[in-house]
Amino acid sequence: MFISPFNVSVFIFRSTTLALPPSMAMPPTPSRPWAELQHDLLVAIMTRVGAPDLLSGGAPRACSSWRAAARDPLAWRRVDLRDWAALTSGRRAAGPGPSSSRVPVQAALAGILDLAATLAEGRIEAVLLPEFADEDHLLFLAERCPNLHYFSLPSTCMTYDLFCKAIGELHSLKGMAVDESLINYDVLLHVHQCCPDFVELKVSALYVDEEMASVICNSLPQLKKLEIPSSDMPAAAIIKFLDCLEELEYLDISGYETSTISSTVLEKASRLKVFLWNSKFELGEFVDCSNCGEHNINPGEPCKCMMEHKVMDWLAGPTQAS
Repeated sequence: MFISPFNVSVFIFRSTTLALPPSMAMPPTPSRPWAELQHDLLVAIMTRVGAPDLLSGGAPRACSSWRAAARDPLAWRRVDLRDWAALTSGRRAAGPGPSSSRVPVQAALAGILDLAATLAEGRIEAVLLPEFADEDHLLFLAERCPNLHYFSLPSTCMTYDLFCKAIGELHSLKGMAVDESLINYDVLLHVHQCCPDFVELKVSALYVDEEMASVICNSLPQLKKLEIPSSDMPAAAIIKFLDCLEELEYLDISGYETSTISSTVLEKASRLKVFLWNSKFELGEFVDCSNCGEHNINPGEPCKCMMEHKVMDWLAGPTQAS
């Protein structure tokens, strides 16, 4: 039968589900309880759960096997305490403890560090501290965590003497993240002398000039990884790092506030394995304008004259190819 393309009928077929006889039915897939997972696999999961949940009792209260995995020293090799709000809210929900609202935050943090060090049995390798942590907490880590490889200490009120005292006990230290207030030649030289395997530094700084770059290069010549994100940094400082740190493999200066990446910088950085440098100019947060001044600091919005220029281009229509 001929079917005209202008008069096409639509046929709908109903689908029916056929019930198979019991002899041909597929047996249901057996399910295994989470509690029966291998202990090593549970420990690997606990390392990704995070300190807030481990300390608040969420995961450990699931069952006895999960509790055993949460108390395994290998689950505490990396302790991240930066999200203090999540940590303390979880502790309050779990019941009274060292993070109670009646306990000062300094003492609460000391109690949590003591608990983590006890559970880890000296195997903590990395600790990321909250902003209010001070040299007393670092001294505690130096005493209870002899195998510490990395710490993050964002405090801006740190005394050189106590900081150096703690560093003197951390002979296995390989890296640290600190505020710019600790970027001092004598302090970093002490780190270099006490920690022979130290190769990683992260600095929180608003501005890094060539002088600060020289301090880092001269005191820590064996650095392999350097992170100074979201910092205003001239090209001279970047070139200083690239020229003086001969073993440098990883440089992160992403989010800098000056457009200083030149062909010279890129050529010198080509020897690195990783070079992160996404400029705020390139991301569109700052718009350079010769009419309005150096730059219009208005994230996400161009200056008025640039808008007018774009409107005129749009009214003129597409450019004809010659």
